[in-house]
Amino acid sequence: MAQTSGATPAPTGTVHGTTQTVILGGGFGGLAAANTLRRALPRAHAVTVIDPSRRFLVGAGKTWVMLGERKFEEISADRARLLEPGVALLSAEATAIDLAGRTVQTTAGPVRWDYLVIAMGAALRLDAVPGLDGAHTFYTVEGAEQLRTVLAGFAGGEIALLIPKAPFKCPPAPYEAALLLHEYFAKRGRGGAVKLNLYTVEGTPMATAGPEMGQYIRGELASRGIGFFTQKAVARVDQAGRKIEFADGSNAAYDLLIAVPPHEAPAIVKAANLLGPSGWIAVDPRTLEIKAAPAEGRVYAIGDITSVPLPGRFKPEVPLSLPKAGVMAAAQGEVVGQRIASLASGQTPTAAFAGEGFCYLELGGACAVKANGAFFSLPHPVMSKQPPSREQLADKLAWVARSLAPRR
Repeated sequence: MAQTSGATPAPTGTVHGTTQTVILGGGFGGLAAANTLRRALPRAHAVTVIDPSRRFLVGAGKTWVMLGERKFEEISADRARLLEPGVALLSAEATAIDLAGRTVQTTAGPVRWDYLVIAMGAALRLDAVPGLDGAHTFYTVEGAEQLRTVLAGFAGGEIALLIPKAPFKCPPAPYEAALLLHEYFAKRGRGGAVKLNLYTVEGTPMATAGPEMGQYIRGELASRGIGFFTQKAVARVDQAGRKIEFADGSNAAYDLLIAVPPHEAPAIVKAANLLGPSGWIAVDPRTLEIKAAPAEGRVYAIGDITSVPLPGRFKPEVPLSLPKAGVMAAAQGEVVGQRIASLASGQTPTAAFAGEGFCYLELGGACAVKANGAFFSLPHPVMSKQPPSREQLADKLAWVARSLAPRR
């Protein structure tokens, strides 16, 4: 998705009285919604972002932290500096959502809203699978930093990379991690002593990207001798015996276990009765309005916390959902910001989410593949890629740098 530009056009809307948009979460989506809205409306409309952390993190850089190539400070930025002047940042935790009273309770007190955007992302739960809480993970900064030390001292043995539950954010990340770990050990002369195996509950890598992309990733794994096992639902992890027990009765031994934590919607939205049958917030795919919310045009959800079913399918019997990714959240945030700006100005909103985005897959050797997706296309999503190149890795680095560029 294209990022919002650094330019700040003059506000065009006319707001009668004082109104406020409250945005829960200051990730890609929350920042995009806040900045888009701030540029579009005069200061009579207040914009407040609520997030417990002062730092914004580009999640795509956590593999770099795991491998010792970057530090946390190099893939993060002060959240306040990424917001347009005039956006308020409340460093607090949201604890309850009152839809009828149009209020959010926080650890810093209640906050009133006229428009609400829920962009809180997903909660990561290693404890959701028995025994999995003993696994390492690079899906958190703390986990990536711990893995950096563990990997540096890992002399040899079997490494199991486990995807126990779908969906999860950044679908290429586990596959990218496997490829980069292969290179990591090869460069250090330990390639022959380390065996990498990837076990996933998925039927194919990156299902929404289509069979061609899936086959490409399979080929990259196979060319490096990385074991790949699909449709492996996990029953439990035997920490003492160092083995993964699967629902089909099989098991896999490991010396080091690296897992993608099961993702869940945060408890606050469950308590507000906003979750659909999928376990995520159901939204209108184009407007991002929450289907369960009674206040039409006033309550939205964007990013990883949502579930957006796709109109097309590669197999008639296999439904697909929009991937959870920062670029998707950013594009949705821009749309929601534009729609709220129109409503607050007394105009009919026309902005709509196009279902388009991109992702990067690093392969090692200073190369990457950038894939562009049109996920609302029929009869199935369309994702195109170019042959791997250094230029595409440079493009990823530039995208990360833009994402961390201060606005004030």
